[in-house]
Amino acid sequence: MSTLDRYVAGDISKPLLIFCPALLFLYANFSAIRYLDRVASGLLPADAVLPLVLLSSAIALEILLPIGFHISVVVGLSRLYTDSEMTAFFACGITPMRIFRVVAVVSLLVALLMACLTLYVRPWANGLRYWLEHQAVAEFNFADLKPGHFYENPSGNRVLFFQAIDPDSGRMQQVFIQTISDDTVTIVSADEAFHRPRDDGRGGGFLVCIRARSYDLSPSQDGISQTVSPELVVKLDNPDDVPIGYKRKAASTWQLARSLASPDIAELQWRLSTPVFAFLMGLLGFPLSRARPREGKYAKLFMSALSFAAFYNLQLVAKTWVEQDVVKSIPGLWWPNLLLALLIVGLIWNWPGPAQQRATTPVSRG
Repeated sequence: MSTLDRYVAGDISKPLLIFCPALLFLYANFSAIRYLDRVASGLLPADAVLPLVLLSSAIALEILLPIGFHISVVVGLSRLYTDSEMTAFFACGITPMRIFRVVAVVSLLVALLMACLTLYVRPWANGLRYWLEHQAVAEFNFADLKPGHFYENPSGNRVLFFQAIDPDSGRMQQVFIQTISDDTVTIVSADEAFHRPRDDGRGGGFLVCIRARSYDLSPSQDGISQTVSPELVVKLDNPDDVPIGYKRKAASTWQLARSLASPDIAELQWRLSTPVFAFLMGLLGFPLSRARPREGKYAKLFMSALSFAAFYNLQLVAKTWVEQDVVKSIPGLWWPNLLLALLIVGLIWNWPGPAQQRATTPVSRG
């Protein structure tokens, strides 16, 4: 690599060392707030917040790294334009394709890093995150519950709400429980309730409802079945008996490759297309970076962020279509990258030559 190539590559890489950590810091703060809210609600132990924030940040790198790199290419090359260095390059006979080649090499290196993240790091981080969240549910303590919140069980078929806690007995007051079983919805309203642990000390146990009213709603039955009892015992799920189950985001890439399910195909193509997307977004930064002297190196920042958001949302739409079997595996998630590649080719094709660059780009005067 020549001195010029190293110089241009350095101008591209330096903003990345600023933008990517800054985006990662903002995302980590957002994740910490979300997990701390669950800690305040009693759904998560405090010592699980830091590992979950770190894992979430590692997962988010598949988004933050491409956008940080795309903005870095635009800002780095825009500085060369606004400082008239690019004009000097062209005056010395250096072609735009020489600069584009440097951008392509750096983009390829970023794409290889993205491939490692999406194919290996992201599934591992998701698997560990699911395990930590499952452990938090297994160590769930009813004494940590706060009134005025809705609590859903791991199976997702039961919701608990209570309005207050009696300061003397510690029992929950004005309790509401909704349970969905097959096509039947059971609603329990009780004046108060308390948790009764299992005799063997394992998780789960029972929720004893005092002065309870139970309502059963089912499409197969006419009307509502109502039951009133002085004491109603509701069996709670034991988290130890509920496995984490299959999570496609945590599944290995080889496991996804052998699956014929549409959601698995969408997840596999997402992992394979993300490095391609990062590579193409780096290339798109080259034509978007062209700026006039004294225009400012951040002048094209809005356009670069807008272009990234547009094509990233197209990727999400394509993934949803494949998951819902609206679109088959071909074209699958590849058509947004194809549109992006065609846009890059069109912009590069209409790129002015060195002579036009020298003629149309004014030289700044001291």
